Amino acid sequence: MKKLLSFTLLCISLQTLAQTTRLEDLCQIFHLRDGKDTTTFIVFGSKTELKVKKPLFLFRQGSQPAPFIHLVGDKYYVASMFHFRDYKDEYHFVMIQKPGVRLVVDTTFYNEYAKAISQPNPSEKFVSKKYLDNNYLERYVNQCDKVVNHLIRQPWIDSKKVVYCGGSEGFTIGADLAANRNKHITHTILFSGKQGRRFEHVIRTTREQVENGEMTPEEGQNQIEKMYLMWADICKYPNATDKTYGDTYRAWYSFSQPTLPNLLKIKTPLYIAYGTADKDMAPSLDNLPLEFIARGKKNLTLKPYYDHDHQFFKLVRNSSGNIINKVYNGDIVAKDWMNWLQEMPVKTSLK
Repeated sequence: MKKLLSFTLLCISLQTLAQTTRLEDLCQIFHLRDGKDTTTFIVFGSKTELKVKKPLFLFRQGSQPAPFIHLVGDKYYVASMFHFRDYKDEYHFVMIQKPGVRLVVDTTFYNEYAKAISQPNPSEKFVSKKYLDNNYLERYVNQCDKVVNHLIRQPWIDSKKVVYCGGSEGFTIGADLAANRNKHITHTILFSGKQGRRFEHVIRTTREQVENGEMTPEEGQNQIEKMYLMWADICKYPNATDKTYGDTYRAWYSFSQPTLPNLLKIKTPLYIAYGTADKDMAPSLDNLPLEFIARGKKNLTLKPYYDHDHQFFKLVRNSSGNIINKVYNGDIVAKDWMNWLQEMPVKTSLK
């Protein structure tokens, strides 16, 4: 499985939107027909809270088939990278379940999943065939599109403001959704993503290993040549789910398409956040304003967090520059999003 969001994210997840002994007080579960299948999503809040008209905030999780409702003892928790409970009066928060992933799990399953997901070949109990068959960009974009289109017709949704927020894998999904699929999205928040292809970071990491003396130049180049051959095979079988390189070929191919063309197509307000210590993502995002400026586009707000990693942990270093600790700042990042949303106009199209 790809590790774009490490299991550390799942540990953060129990910093929840809410907790309750009754699931129906925590969130409402919806099922939409989706061809021969269904798309399941949750809206945070009780049935009474769903009677209050508020804007829509769709939060799309990153990679991995992680369940996002946990039963710990007699209390239910919603897995989320950020505390949204401080903003529950401002938005209806929505999360979409990935196909083939359990919606609710207990502590035993959760702990077993935590161990299994870090192994090379987790059992189907934790990574199902249904998940692997559906784990590709177009499927997830279609899910988001259907959910947004359904929700904006509900009397308790204020369709004048529809926010999409997603990171890592959700970054790529959101760029496609806002640029090409859903005209109702008024604000897009993306984080910890990239401009280019997924394979680029594999090659860059190999070069760094050579520079650090972890392998010889010859070994490094040989490894890179193998990556070229692997990418060629993926491109030959772009829809294959029975051929894998960690992920299925279909997942690799779909999520390896450059996001820059889609980012440039977005005309409504766009906010992108990232940690400068996120070596896989930061370099391309550092250069993103150059592309927007060159095209005269003014809808981008770029927010780097110095020496933060992929999950917005601030790296604590000693006098020699070595990392000795990490401090989670994700909720500060989320607060910055919310402040930005308050400042941005509604129903505005920017060049």
